[in-house]
Amino acid sequence: MPGPPPKYPVQLTEVQVAQLTHQSLSYTAPYAQVQRSRILLSAHHHPDWPNSRIAQQVGCSRDMVKVWRQRWQEQGALNHLPRPGAPRHFSPLVRTQIVALACTKPADHGKPWQRWSGENLAQVAVEKGIVPAPSPSTIRRWLRQDKIKPWQYHSWQKPSDPQFVEKAIPVLDLYGQAQELASQEEGVCCVDEKTSIQARQRVSETKPAGPGYPVQVADRYRRMGALHLFCALMVASGVTLAGCYSRKCFSDFKGFLLELFVSALCQGLKVLHLILDNGSTHAPKQLGNWIASLDLSFEVRVYWLPKHASWLDQVEIIFSKVQRQVLTPNDFPSKVALERSLMGYFAELNRHPKPIRWTYTSAKLVARLVPAQLAA
Repeated sequence: MPGPPPKYPVQLTEVQVAQLTHQSLSYTAPYAQVQRSRILLSAHHHPDWPNSRIAQQVGCSRDMVKVWRQRWQEQGALNHLPRPGAPRHFSPLVRTQIVALACTKPADHGKPWQRWSGENLAQVAVEKGIVPAPSPSTIRRWLRQDKIKPWQYHSWQKPSDPQFVEKAIPVLDLYGQAQELASQEEGVCCVDEKTSIQARQRVSETKPAGPGYPVQVADRYRRMGALHLFCALMVASGVTLAGCYSRKCFSDFKGFLLELFVSALCQGLKVLHLILDNGSTHAPKQLGNWIASLDLSFEVRVYWLPKHASWLDQVEIIFSKVQRQVLTPNDFPSKVALERSLMGYFAELNRHPKPIRWTYTSAKLVARLVPAQLAA
């Protein structure tokens, strides 16, 4: 014999059935809302079904079916009841004041710190009478919810070259046209140097990684000398030419450029677009006359980057990879070993060259800087 009918019958109007059906089929609504809608629809369409059968069809517990049938009959809603717990210790005003405090500099409050921490914010909040005894973890939670991280910092700088836009646009245009220029026998090449690369021999042998621990490197080391790395990057192909020198002066830089001009990177070129920064090694006032005095089979056009704009030089990305993949950790018994490792890295790099995917265009530069200059 069938058991007694459910204690809390559910009777829905046509509008309610339509709304709950739409919600029960939703892919974006919270799953709890979808599940509750299915419970009510099953209870409405099958008033003689026991709670256990509805629970089996929906995929939940029998008690959950009972709870939401009762709550619908009493409140006519599928929302959660207010959660029990202790009342808030801090008012919204206190939280706002703490957040505003985190958006200032510690020096504004006579503190020597350069960045805020949760503990420092709690200390200053107490001193200013904002709140008696805030928890640093509570402050960090508030700031995390507002996506404020005053303990982190990001370095940046304003263009210091008055001709920044005029110098940067031709370089960015060359990056964008490098592939097309290569098909016209014109090469785009970035050249720079990474100076004072030390060979540091660790006093204890470096141990490889193992289960549960990373590579282990001794803190103490002996200095075995330093080298200077010159590197040229062909933008269109990603092929590099590198050389190590004991000094960094104009004569060494000329020697490296001569090596570049006679290398396979420049064979068959009609024009070489040479991109350089304003470092003293490059001797901006002398380089043009020296290149003009050479008997080359192609034309060399020199493009000088704006001052303090090394981020526009693609070869700096290669240097970043060298630092991360070869020089960290630094453990070389001699300068010869350091040079051998560097040259081996560039040989491996040239076996699988990849052009740098450069996305910053001259149009983006103009859109960002020109309106600001006009406003100033």
